[in-house]
Amino acid sequence: METDTLWERIKQGVLESASTAAEKAEYLGRIGRARLDIAGTRHAIHEAFAELGGVVYTYLQDGKKTAVAQKDDVQELVEKIGALEDLLKEREVSLEGLRDGNGEEAPAEETQPG
Repeated sequence: METDTLWERIKQGVLESASTAAEKAEYLGRIGRARLDIAGTRHAIHEAFAELGGVVYTYLQDGKKTAVAQKDDVQELVEKIGALEDLLKEREVSLEGLRDGNGEEAPAEETQPG
């Protein structure tokens, strides 16, 4: 009878360990996903800045120096960068929430503007 009790305790310990490991893996997976989303957003911001620089450079080379900031394509890129920066802030706050144990995570299906 003591053998059954020992076996049950071993089995219960293994189940608890597996459950703890699964929870930790899920937590680390969410942290990794959040960090990947942040890196992707930063990359998108970098690309948008490069595109903006190219557009402005083209205008300046063509002698269209007046009111470059008022051009529609320049304004669209500036708005895109602003939206991406807002998204980056949201994702960074979400990551901090995960790290602090709040478990608050931004929706995974959120896409980057562009």
